[in-house]
Amino acid sequence: MPSYAGVHPTTSGELDLSAYLEIAETVLRAARRPMTPRAIMKAAFGGEIVPPHLFGKAQHKTLQARLSEEILRKGLESRFFRTDPGYFFLSEMRSDPSIPNEFKDPFHARRRTRDLQKTCALAVDGSFARGMAKSAMRNWRSFLQLAEKERALRHADSRSKASGLVFVWAFSVVRRGDQILCYNVGKYRDDRSAFTNRKSIGFAELVGFENDSLFVDDSGITDCGLNAVLTDLDLSRSAFRDKSELFRPSILRVDISGDGESEAAILFIMEWQCPHWFEPTARRLSLNDVRWIDGTHMPNDIDEFEPWSATAISAFIENVGQKPLHGEKNTERASRSPTF
Repeated sequence: MPSYAGVHPTTSGELDLSAYLEIAETVLRAARRPMTPRAIMKAAFGGEIVPPHLFGKAQHKTLQARLSEEILRKGLESRFFRTDPGYFFLSEMRSDPSIPNEFKDPFHARRRTRDLQKTCALAVDGSFARGMAKSAMRNWRSFLQLAEKERALRHADSRSKASGLVFVWAFSVVRRGDQILCYNVGKYRDDRSAFTNRKSIGFAELVGFENDSLFVDDSGITDCGLNAVLTDLDLSRSAFRDKSELFRPSILRVDISGDGESEAAILFIMEWQCPHWFEPTARRLSLNDVRWIDGTHMPNDIDEFEPWSATAISAFIENVGQKPLHGEKNTERASRSPTF
């Protein structure tokens, strides 16, 4: 059995989140191999490193949720990664030459919309959002400034049915010239009836408090949108050559699905321009039928797209006359599309 000598359990005053992650880190570092959450907790109890304030009949499920949240939130910067479905390992071990290569290849799990809910997500007062004219809502900066001035901007738990609040989502679209990346939404990824088995052009993420910082003036929306692209397309931030500039979403829309199931959402729709040679590796993405579509004309099958993508496509088509085609200079836009 691995030795846990010198390990000091987390005190009861600290967050359970940190305690479970510390347990996993300690056990995996000692075991030097990927393990399931159930095996990690069994080893932790055997080594007597589980603090007394952690209890429950299904602690391995709690641990798995904590590990999944950590990987989803921090991506490549997380201390942990998956080697196979349900197996976790330490990122630091990937540089250890004594660790078998089979333990170093990350398995990229599919992101599910229902797993993206956050306890401290950015939200706008619903009456304020719906009272904004469409023309005003296209200016994202003015919208945020006015919402903050009117005390209509706040953070709330997206899992609770907060009355009167509309949560903010970063909705990223990947462009290659005049083409837009498209894929099919499977039931595993999004089980909402208006989304599953539909086509999509977006990589969405709920904007959280952790996305904000003193160095941004958009409440972390752009960084959240970038994180969604990097996570779903299995890319690193180093792939973006313009690291010194924070790019901004070009269009803001409030999407009311109207299907009786999905709640209203404020979408910050932003585009990320990729080089002509970029081709997503569908084998690693767990995305269905990944392909490029024409981004300058309304698709004939627009009814086959999920509602958020239909909103985004409509917005882009409406603006096609206001922005130049790929390669032309646009002197009117305050910022250009991010490039990687």
